[in-house]
Amino acid sequence: MHYAEAVRYLYSLGNEVLTAKLGLQNIATLLQFLGDPQREFKSVLIAGTNGKGSVAAFIESVLRTAGLKTGLYTSPHLIQIEERIQINGTMICAEDFAHLTEVVKDAVAVLLKSSRRDSAAPSLDRHPTYFEMVTAIAFKYFAEQDIDVAVLEVGLGGRLDATNVVDPRVAAITNVDYDHERYLGSHLQEIAFEKAGIIKPHSCPSGNPLWVVCGSDDPVVRTVVESQCERAGARLVHALDSVFHAEPDAVGRFSLQFSAFGQRLEVRIPLPGEHQVRNAVTAIRALEALHTAGIPVDPQSLKEGIEATHWPGRLEIVECEPAIILDGAHNAAGAECVRQYCERFLRGRRVSIIFATLQDKAIVEMGLKLFPLSEEIVLTSLQSERGADPFAIAELLPKFRSRYQFARTTEEALLLARQTVGRDGVILAVGSLFLVGEVQRTLRSVAAMQ
Repeated sequence: MHYAEAVRYLYSLGNEVLTAKLGLQNIATLLQFLGDPQREFKSVLIAGTNGKGSVAAFIESVLRTAGLKTGLYTSPHLIQIEERIQINGTMICAEDFAHLTEVVKDAVAVLLKSSRRDSAAPSLDRHPTYFEMVTAIAFKYFAEQDIDVAVLEVGLGGRLDATNVVDPRVAAITNVDYDHERYLGSHLQEIAFEKAGIIKPHSCPSGNPLWVVCGSDDPVVRTVVESQCERAGARLVHALDSVFHAEPDAVGRFSLQFSAFGQRLEVRIPLPGEHQVRNAVTAIRALEALHTAGIPVDPQSLKEGIEATHWPGRLEIVECEPAIILDGAHNAAGAECVRQYCERFLRGRRVSIIFATLQDKAIVEMGLKLFPLSEEIVLTSLQSERGADPFAIAELLPKFRSRYQFARTTEEALLLARQTVGRDGVILAVGSLFLVGEVQRTLRSVAAMQ
């Protein structure tokens, strides 16, 4: 199977959210047939509404700096699917990705055939979803490459997410807020329960219980996490209860002072925004727990690893004229973080917004937080079947009608935003990680032609 065939095959399985089938039986059966590769490496599992990707990136960078061979599994990707599967900061190559796609596809064919012939044999009750397939590819790759530890970001929810077949040394839960209510419930307690489903009765080979790090300060969320830890016999650390101090620079990158490993430390967080302080603190406490659980981390690696973290699309500042800020905020909580950042660190600068999002997102709530930031708002569409129509967005938020411009493509949106904001202004592209990926792709194409 060639790379292009592999990608076409996986995309033919449908959108990973629209076709989501939550449950662990199918992925467990598939992985068992593949030799249970998830048992060949230690892991950290991270759930949450926002921030879980950033926390994963911080943890992976520190572990790699400490000399461990790391795997990183995240979603969604921005430009190409291989971004989701990385070892030591390098994404899987196209050849390995194509080969493992074929291996997993062949395994599925065997299991589906056996389900029709012999009801007693291990079998699948349906074809695995896109996300289940990519998860199996990632775990098989990590096992074959003999990694030391995998840092895994939950895809959707936690309790019934395909990643939750692992037996992690540490489970981390970042902030919990409203998103994907169709699958996770419409009340915060229900959503928190699904996220806390990654907390399971567990003992590592050493006999130590599971460590859980909670990065939420919401009382409802904390109560749910505490109850689940009590049921599972897990050790809980509330990351935000620890003492720390943070001060920003002019563009909103914070220096963090805290205590860890018995020392007073200071690190410069490379990802802008005050919310990244909470994510960094959650990652630091998770790394301390990992150290206690037998995965060695030292203070110098902690400092160097945090400061070397790269995680695109999260208030990512593209240095050009005008400057461009890319953020994948796609729910009300994420939009609030962007709003706070802009009001604090872009005060006095002219901002032009490029906004695109998905149909099932909280469009009105996001718009009410973001659109007051700018007098020029370019609404555009995404290259996704789930993309919201820009004219429909305008109808949902008519109070900003005089500020709207419409663009058919991301390239056209960038052109309009540049014309309105001037060289000294800022273009803020926000509303979806799909938008971030399309802007990045457009910028790369422009740079390649220069």
